[in-house]
Amino acid sequence: MRRRKKYRRNLILSTSLGFTLGLLLGMFIGFPLSRSGSPRSSGASLPELLEWIRRPEYISENVSPVVSGRAIDVLAVASGAQPFGVVCTLGVKVVSPGHGGVYLDIDPTLIGFEFQEASRTAIRVACQVTGLEPDEDNVGISGVDVFFRVVGPGEEVVVQNIDGPSAGAATTVALIAALENKRINPETVITGTIQPDGSVGEVGGIYYKAKAAAEKGKKLLLVPSGQSKVIMYQQVTRQVGWWRWTTYQPVEVDLNEWSENQGWGLEIREVSNIQQVIELMLE
Repeated sequence: MRRRKKYRRNLILSTSLGFTLGLLLGMFIGFPLSRSGSPRSSGASLPELLEWIRRPEYISENVSPVVSGRAIDVLAVASGAQPFGVVCTLGVKVVSPGHGGVYLDIDPTLIGFEFQEASRTAIRVACQVTGLEPDEDNVGISGVDVFFRVVGPGEEVVVQNIDGPSAGAATTVALIAALENKRINPETVITGTIQPDGSVGEVGGIYYKAKAAAEKGKKLLLVPSGQSKVIMYQQVTRQVGWWRWTTYQPVEVDLNEWSENQGWGLEIREVSNIQQVIELMLE
């Protein structure tokens, strides 16, 4: 039986020393993912996730639940000597009638504390946007159960742990889409934290996430305000006589210009709050 953890119980803080996928803020990237020569599964597959979204979670034998679910792509970065971006998928399912429960699928991939806390904030913001009432302890949604599940980027990348707050904005918009029965534009993706007032906060690894989004065929990447330009390091080699040395100098790069020069076909647009995200991502 697949294990789920309810928020009202003790939250899980993963201390796994395995590979870590960081949905990151700042330096919280974690250990590198493994690009394995012999593919192995990174948890459930995307088809399994979509089937899970459609499957009812029965509250009792006498109640036929109403189920609404959405899947949204989320961007992550793996650290190491050569960091790289990946695209995972987050499934959100809401079931009514419910008891205000919030559940995270934690098997086989472990979900860290920051990811869980970001999901709680996403629920509070979704309540503000939709006008639904929080449950009595202000953790879930009154009369509704919410389920989250994360799928790794595929068999070529092995994932044992997922953590970090930068999928908060994506989690929020997916939850709102499920609650209001709206469609998520599949060509648009977002990276950013979500704050209790609905603002979208800064994250790290924007360049790697933009590259991963472009490789996935996305057309629009939403980033927090002020983060469409990033600092990259340019190699500079100097030689005087027999002496030769190399340094790396910081250079500010406009990601829209970079995308155009690299032929990514990806537009990077800044957003500051969840209302702007909804206007650009939901249909």
